[in-house]
Amino acid sequence: MSNKFNTLKNKKDDEVVGLLPPMRLMGRFLLVTMLLTIGTATSSIIVFDQYFDVSPELMFALLSIVSVIFCVVNFRVSRGSFFCARTLQYYTLFLTGACLPAFVLVDEPDYIFYFINIFMMLFTFYLITGKAYGEFVKYQHEHFADIREARGEIEKIITGKNKKKDRKV
Repeated sequence: MSNKFNTLKNKKDDEVVGLLPPMRLMGRFLLVTMLLTIGTATSSIIVFDQYFDVSPELMFALLSIVSVIFCVVNFRVSRGSFFCARTLQYYTLFLTGACLPAFVLVDEPDYIFYFINIFMMLFTFYLITGKAYGEFVKYQHEHFADIREARGEIEKIITGKNKKKDRKV
């Protein structure tokens, strides 16, 4: 009995994909999301306040736009988009690079604040390029591919029944 179960478990087509990914992969995704959200806010504050001296209202509007774009890209990652995962990698590097000139250009720099933000963004980049995050994106991609395949099969069955009803009438 157990040999039969083990052989079935090793077959690729017989693997059952659950509703949610494994907790380890989900935790990595959530950690990256939180770090990128905090990094977006702190990097935006550094860039808009230190480099451009933007008013608080305009800073809030720009941060809101950037946050909405980030949420859309992050949502696509949760749906298994490898392109959006790659986009988040470049976005993380962009946030890191945007804060580096603050060490030199700002008159009264807050070195600790800048260093923590840069370290946090580099750590986030490390997490995004890691194996667990890639497994999460792959898992989600396969999960939603299975859903699309099942929908296609259901639509074939439904349209087949409708054609049979039309022929009988």
